[in-house]
Amino acid sequence: MSTIPTGTYVIMNATTHTYLNVLSFQPVPGDIVNSVGNHLGNDMWNVLKTESCGVTIQSYGTGAFLSFDPSNKTDTLAGSVVTSNSIYPWSLQRHTAVPYAWCIVDHYTGKGLAVQDNSAANAAQVLELGLAHNGSQAWFFIAKEPLAGTN
Repeated sequence: MSTIPTGTYVIMNATTHTYLNVLSFQPVPGDIVNSVGNHLGNDMWNVLKTESCGVTIQSYGTGAFLSFDPSNKTDTLAGSVVTSNSIYPWSLQRHTAVPYAWCIVDHYTGKGLAVQDNSAANAAQVLELGLAHNGSQAWFFIAKEPLAGTN
């Protein structure tokens, strides 16, 4: 279970130094990518603890929840990381190789979020991969105070 306090964060990948993002504020099922940082609500996430499953991660900018859809084959044959109108459970596991970082782990699949090919390009795809505790699966949660007009 995580020790991240409930709050609003930007979630930065430790390898690419890019931020978890809902591409262009897309409606559900919004594509989840990494961005170089735009200071807007689609780069910010509300992280809330749950009683049994760890955390939910909700886009500050769209209100949709971070999720994985195995029926959406756009990203990989296994499925796609997208937004959903339904709460989706994640767990945060301390990263074993990168200090202060967390692995974002799908409660259902046991796989961790990673940036495709460790790409630092704007709009690089975020995927679910087998949990390996590599740098691409290391995420920093940086507290962020939402400002008016950012969503």
